Amino acid sequence: MDYDGHFTRLSGDECRQLLRARGVGRVGWQSAGGQQILPVTYVVTGELIAFRTRPDTIMGEFRTQLPVSFEIDDVDEDTATGWSVLVRGTAQGYLDEVPEHLLLPQPWAPGEHPLTVVITPASYSGRAVSATTGGGLEC
Repeated sequence: MDYDGHFTRLSGDECRQLLRARGVGRVGWQSAGGQQILPVTYVVTGELIAFRTRPDTIMGEFRTQLPVSFEIDDVDEDTATGWSVLVRGTAQGYLDEVPEHLLLPQPWAPGEHPLTVVITPASYSGRAVSATTGGGLEC
């Protein structure tokens, strides 16, 4: 256990590796109703991040191309360690045709999810952190 603590910036390759190893993240964008940050199940194909949703929800805004942030993270509160990856890019929704060879995720919520949203990353940033004591997080 690392009792000295650390704050480490993750490389772009490390961020991509962590993205491919997970399946739930949060997408954030400036919607017509204000800032939104919502959880989604996703898959990565090459550099593209894809999730599925319904066009009759707030996420129907992705039918047009929008700037987005996408984040995944992992925290162990018992050891006060964790990491976070942030992707910035653009999202575009597809109702009928999706990019060729794109893997499609299984949506989290029940029902039909005909809108496939594809995020094209422009940048990756990440960090790993642990507390100096190795103890739990404090509020």
